[in-house]
Amino acid sequence: MSPHVTDQQEELPRFLTEYAATRGARRILPRFLGGRAPATRYIGESWHVAAERNPSQLLIADRPPDIDPAGPPARTLAQWASLVDETAAWLHQLGVRAWDRVAILKANHFDLLVLSSAAARLGAVPAPLSGVYGPPVHGTPIPHILLSRLERPFLVTDRPHLERCALDPAAVARLTRRTVCVDGADGRRDLVDLASLRGGPVPATRLRASDEPMWVTHTSGTTGVPKLVMHSATSVYGMALVESERWPLWMGPQDTWAFCDPFWHERVMAHQLTVATLGLRMIMLSDATSPAVRQLLTEHRPTVVEAMPNMYLAWEDMARDPARPFGNVRLFLNSFDAIHTRTIRTFLDASDRRLALWIQAWSQSECGPIALRPYVRRSVRKRGKRPPVNQSLGRPIPSYGKIRAVDPKSGRPLRRGKVGLIEFSQPGRCLAYIGEQDRHELKRNGEWWNTGDLGVINRWGTVRLIDREIDQIAGGSAIEFEDVLLDRLPRLTEIAILPAAQQPPVPVYSTSDDAPLDPGEWEQATRDLPELAAPVRIRWDEFPRTGTWKIARGQLREKLRPDARPVGTGRWT
Repeated sequence: MSPHVTDQQEELPRFLTEYAATRGARRILPRFLGGRAPATRYIGESWHVAAERNPSQLLIADRPPDIDPAGPPARTLAQWASLVDETAAWLHQLGVRAWDRVAILKANHFDLLVLSSAAARLGAVPAPLSGVYGPPVHGTPIPHILLSRLERPFLVTDRPHLERCALDPAAVARLTRRTVCVDGADGRRDLVDLASLRGGPVPATRLRASDEPMWVTHTSGTTGVPKLVMHSATSVYGMALVESERWPLWMGPQDTWAFCDPFWHERVMAHQLTVATLGLRMIMLSDATSPAVRQLLTEHRPTVVEAMPNMYLAWEDMARDPARPFGNVRLFLNSFDAIHTRTIRTFLDASDRRLALWIQAWSQSECGPIALRPYVRRSVRKRGKRPPVNQSLGRPIPSYGKIRAVDPKSGRPLRRGKVGLIEFSQPGRCLAYIGEQDRHELKRNGEWWNTGDLGVINRWGTVRLIDREIDQIAGGSAIEFEDVLLDRLPRLTEIAILPAAQQPPVPVYSTSDDAPLDPGEWEQATRDLPELAAPVRIRWDEFPRTGTWKIARGQLREKLRPDARPVGTGRWT
């Protein structure tokens, strides 16, 4: 029996009381396909469960952990569990106790999950944060806003993020309880050097109860300040049910899974329960642009690859590498967003497997997987098709999730075939938005969750995604136009269609050689599209991005067309 505590006698921090109102909305988790569930639902014990079940299985990072830089990047699951214990010991020495918040703001690496697990073992609530944000909001850096909402958490950081996030001594004193720097305090008295905390005894394990806050993540922040999303063991367990099943041709201990999602993201939490359950051999990639990616893929020949959509887009040249780093892959996964048809085609062709499969997952941090869609090579053989095949995102898992479209103004359900706001219902929904519970309640409609996305559900229950409500284009779809143009213009490395009220949408693009497209080539590619403004070319690295590599369209519009206003309201964003 795992040690769980409720600490009802303790005075809870204000933000932690926000989850209480949602307790009555919990749903009974379904038992389907034999009801084989994840081996654990607790991040605080996931490493130890993994070590008990498959102690000698390897998990390979692309560089040593920042919290143990002298240690090896490749370790067995038992060794990673040992590092969790060591980390819990120095967090306890720092002063972390039950119900404390532990913000983690450092370089992206798999040790973000080690830190989160260690904090959870103490009964604290970990909050890993991205270091990639947009400009200040009303003069306040976005990391300051997030730390403020966490009500003076303990902070684990590094020197580059102290500088990047404007965490000077005054900010550290105002926003955090204590701050530990993993790469040395560099003479600053307001910081604790990690080296000074090592060597203490491993403290007792105090996991939170299953319906209490266990973990905080945040949304991508494409439209401004990211929302801090609170999850419990029960909600994360609900999101991990699907992937932890032993599906036919899905995955097993014989597979090597290369994983390149940001390690602060909700997806990593659910994935960790899968690692604990299935005992997979993992390659954890922290930087999609690092030369280590090609080296590790070529050396270990993964059979399963997962990454965010725009990371795959950046890998297209590597997919054509004569060394065939993706040659052994039988299953490609992309999480959270629509993937470009050209990208699917490129990677399926990069596999030497006869029956290579791509699974596109549409998900959100608040509720996990919404719809799944499989592809094989013949699914994407047509080029430049309208509407592109990738816009059809598939269906929810039967007996697990439900989906519907509602009228944006009235909230009433629409008939099949009508464009509306997509609402979703499944067991793994979040508990709260920290510091913004009014936004959470606006998106919650009983058992239904408003995704903020516009789409069409056809007679067979398949959803076609149109756009984010705030990014909608009058009479069209940016997702469609971008996908079609990437397929028709092979030199494009990125394109974003920016909506503008009462003006034609503005295409912004980059090319592989940083040279402009020929006007005749552009005219031919857009011949059957609605009117677009003159295209704007920038370099690939000039696209502002979130921590999940999404294009921050609001920032891009402010930079290129500050006079343009969005078409949508952004009410559900």
